[in-house]
Amino acid sequence: MKKRILVIDDDALVLKTLENLLTRQGYEVESAKDGPEAETKLKAKGANLIICDIRMPGEDGVHVIQSLKQICREEIKSEIPFMFITGYASEEAPIDAIKLGAKDYLLKPFDLHELMTSVKRHIG
Repeated sequence: MKKRILVIDDDALVLKTLENLLTRQGYEVESAKDGPEAETKLKAKGANLIICDIRMPGEDGVHVIQSLKQICREEIKSEIPFMFITGYASEEAPIDAIKLGAKDYLLKPFDLHELMTSVKRHIG
């Protein structure tokens, strides 16, 4: 059975690029442009890994992950590893990511080899 990755980003080009890359590597990919869509897809199909942008209009990635972690605890009854990607370096974002338990934090434009190494390290 293929491992499923949920990718959350408001940039359609980033979503398409990650979807193509991860699919070619043998993963099943679900894409979401925001928190509500991510929640719906997580509840419907689950995931083995979540990759989330930090800066998005409306609800930022930290809040999206907090909501998804709550769904994992209450409804899915398991932890799902997650990692952040962002195009905006800030002092607070990596600290917030670590506090939440992020497995990785990659700056855009990220190296595709580095991304795949991280994905494989966390879900195989």
